[in-house]
Amino acid sequence: MFKPTIDMGYEIFEKREELTHTLAYALIDGLCKAADTSDLLCDFTFGKKNYSGADLLCTAAALSKHIKAANFGERAGITIPPSFIAVVANYACILAKVKPINLNFTLGPVAAKSCIETANITKIITTSLSTEKISLANPLFPWTPETFDVATVLEQIPQEEFDEARTKIAEGPDAFADWLGIEKYADTSKPSPEATLVFTSGSEGAPKAAILTERNIIANCLQTSLSKVFDLGKVLLANLPIFHSFGLLFEVWYMAIEQQKIVSLASPLDIKNNIRAVKEKEATYIIGSPTFFRAYIKHAKPEDLQSIQKAIAGAEKTPIGFHELWNSKFGDSYREGYGLTEASPVVGVNLPECDFGWFSTGSRKGSIGKLFAGMSAAVLNPATLEVLPMGEQGLLAMRGANIFAGYLNNPDATENSLKNGWLITGDLARLDTDGFLYIDGRLSRFSKIGGEMVPHATVEAALNNALGLATKSDIPLIAISARLDEGKGEAIVLISACDITLAQAKEALRQAGISNLWHPKHLVHVDSIPLLPSGKLDLKKISEIAK
Repeated sequence: MFKPTIDMGYEIFEKREELTHTLAYALIDGLCKAADTSDLLCDFTFGKKNYSGADLLCTAAALSKHIKAANFGERAGITIPPSFIAVVANYACILAKVKPINLNFTLGPVAAKSCIETANITKIITTSLSTEKISLANPLFPWTPETFDVATVLEQIPQEEFDEARTKIAEGPDAFADWLGIEKYADTSKPSPEATLVFTSGSEGAPKAAILTERNIIANCLQTSLSKVFDLGKVLLANLPIFHSFGLLFEVWYMAIEQQKIVSLASPLDIKNNIRAVKEKEATYIIGSPTFFRAYIKHAKPEDLQSIQKAIAGAEKTPIGFHELWNSKFGDSYREGYGLTEASPVVGVNLPECDFGWFSTGSRKGSIGKLFAGMSAAVLNPATLEVLPMGEQGLLAMRGANIFAGYLNNPDATENSLKNGWLITGDLARLDTDGFLYIDGRLSRFSKIGGEMVPHATVEAALNNALGLATKSDIPLIAISARLDEGKGEAIVLISACDITLAQAKEALRQAGISNLWHPKHLVHVDSIPLLPSGKLDLKKISEIAK
C-alpha cells in the first residue's frame, strides 16, 4: 500500500523457515536445545532456584494434560507475577492448545472486568499466594467464579508424569511434539492463529485486546536474536509484569525459543532484591522503562551494576538528560529502544553498528536506533496518508511479521490501525538517510505513565459521568491533558471550567473504578475549555495549558 522509506529486508525475512513453525513446536524445540542448561531460569523471588530447559518443558508438558482436563475453553486468564510458575503456566496452555491471557491485576475493577469479558475468560489460572496478594492490593479485582490453583495442581502431579516427559526429551523435539500431538508446521494457507491477547487502553473507555499471533511472537524473538540484542549464554534480569508485551516477550517466549538465560523477579519496584540479583547472578542485561531505571540511579552504587553491559529502555520516551545521567554513574550501557504492543512489541533498539548484508544495526543519540530485521517503515502525511520525503516529520507506519493481527471484536479500531498489513502507529516520527528512527511525539490522545498507556478520553468520560457534567452544560466543562513528569514520564492534568477540587475529581474516579495511575496529578482552572470552530476540543491549546 505504501512505498517504504526504509526497508530492512522485509521480503528476505518473510522466507525464514522459523516463521513456518507453530509456537508450540518453537517452544519445544528451544527448550530441548536448552535441556541441559541448568540455569536457563533462576527464579530469584522464590528461593533463587535454578531450572533447566528440561525442567521447564517437562513441567509444562505434565501440566498441559491437567489444563486440558480443566475445560478452560478457548482462553485461560493468568494472574501470576514473573516466576517459574508463571512461565510454565503459559507454556502449558500453549501445549494444551489453550490461549494464555496474562491479565493486568493492577487495573481498576471496571477495566479489568472489561478485559475478562472481551476475552471470554471463564476461569483464571493463579496461585493461592498470588490471589491473596492481588486481593489485598486490589480488593475489587473481578475474579472468575472458578479459579485454577496451578501451584496446588503441580504438587499433586505424580512424579511418573514428569519422568515420562523427561525420557521423551532425549528423543528430540520432533518426537516430543508427536508425543503431545503438536504440529511442527503451521497451516500457511490460513492466517497465523492467535497466540495471546495483550490489552491496550482504548480511547473510548474499554481496553482493546491486541491479537498477537504465533507468527508475531516467533518473528519478534527471531528479530531480536538476529539483531544481537543479547548474547547467548549471558544473563537477562527479568522483572517486568508479563501482562505487558515488553515483559511477556522476553521473560516468557524469548527465554525458551532463543535459549536466553533469565533471572526472574516479581517486580521492578523491589529495587533491593533486583540489585542483589544483578550482583549474585552477574546479570549482563536489564530491560525496563526510564521510570523503573530511575530507582537504580537513586539506590544502586556503580559497583552494584558493574556486570551490566546493556540497560535497554522502552515503554516510554527517555527524558532529556536521563541517558547521560545513567551512563555517568554506570558506564556506557544505556540503550533506548522503541516498541508498542501492536508490534509484539519491539521495533528497534540502539545497538552497536553492524552490517548483516540485508539489514544493519547502529546507534545514534536522539534516535531509537534502526528498525529490526524484516521490517519496513514509511512516514506519512497525517491528513492524507501520503508518504513524505525522508527527514520530514509525520505519522509512522510499519509492516513486518511482528505486526499484530488486529483488535479482538473491534473492527473499527482494527481498520483505523491496519492498512493492508501496515500498522499506522499514531506516533509522529522522522527517518534519516542512514535508517535511524526518531520518535517525536504522539498524535493520539494518550499518555504513557510508568510505561502504561492512559487514554485521556476515558478519564474525561468517567469524570463527566460521575459528576453529571454532561447534563449541566452544552459545552465541555473539563478536559484531560498531560505534562512531563520526572517520576513517571508524564502526569495527567485536569483542566476545568467548573468548581471542582483535585480531591473531588480523584474520589469520583475512584468510585467509577478508574485505576489510581489514571488519576490527574494536577488541576488547572480556566474560564472556558478551548474549542475548535467545529465544537471539538482544541487539543493544541489544551496541551499548552497543561504544560
